Amino acid sequence: MKLVSRSEWGAAAPTGSYSRITSTRGVKIHYEGSPVPGGLLGDHGQCAGHVRDIQRAHLNDPNEDWIDIAYSFVVCPHGYVHEGRGLGRRNGANGNPALNAGHYAVCAMVGTSGITSPTGAMLDGLVDAIEYCRAQGGAGGEVRGHRDGYATTCPGDELYGWIQRGAPRPSGGGGGGEPPQPSGQGAGTYTVQPGETLSGLAGRFETSVTQLVTLNGIADPDVIQAGQQLQVPAPPFPGREHFVLGAHSPYAKQLQTWLQAAGWGPPYRVGPSEDMESLDLRKVAALQEYYVGDLGPADGLTGPLTWLYAYQTAHGLRGR
Repeated sequence: MKLVSRSEWGAAAPTGSYSRITSTRGVKIHYEGSPVPGGLLGDHGQCAGHVRDIQRAHLNDPNEDWIDIAYSFVVCPHGYVHEGRGLGRRNGANGNPALNAGHYAVCAMVGTSGITSPTGAMLDGLVDAIEYCRAQGGAGGEVRGHRDGYATTCPGDELYGWIQRGAPRPSGGGGGGEPPQPSGQGAGTYTVQPGETLSGLAGRFETSVTQLVTLNGIADPDVIQAGQQLQVPAPPFPGREHFVLGAHSPYAKQLQTWLQAAGWGPPYRVGPSEDMESLDLRKVAALQEYYVGDLGPADGLTGPLTWLYAYQTAHGLRGR
């Protein structure tokens, strides 16, 4: 990863205090949505100055209350990842405080004229930034576009198509994330019962208080009321390879635990375990057969939507 620190690109000091975050659901990709000088393509020496221009424009924007450059990171055409607000700090780019805390914001130097398409090096840099946010910043597995959850055309059709394909590296050596699940199906709605606390719900739904607060825009984590409806995130899908016959993985045991809790298919005599066996595929197929209109053929093969439905039915987030 070719990281350019704030001091290296000449950042001005923020005009206020950052809001701290400890984790996010993932990363959202942005583009500038305005002209980007084509001269940057042939001269990396100009890129630091362009990041300074972005910061200056954000600090002087009369319609926003930005204290700094809005993005967490900015990636140039040469694949260098310029530190914006950086890790552990809420960004200002995703649309509102809850969205800003829910995902890091990584911007590509792509615009409406000049540089209008990402270079291969830029795509590699975007994946570098995504992986850095995960490894060092507590980011989850989601890779989304700015337009996911907010009314905008950002990050443009070309970058958004790349995200829809799973944010792959141009070399084919792996990507930034799984292809996103269908819109609106990454969480379930839960009605708070009398006496339940946010920390108790976080434990029950295998998430964190921070994620629940971020997703629901809760001002005071200690104040939730019976009857209040909360959006609950599902754990990120870890990949199909964990659920094929013969696979051995802690994710297999997690899936089996959900299937058992919801009563799908034949009961276990011994289990769950970290091994995927034929009985586990039969239990998956029972879930798929019930929701055949949503999940397609009952083939026993677990993909992102089957994983989500198993989680939701086990936790009472989806009716039967």
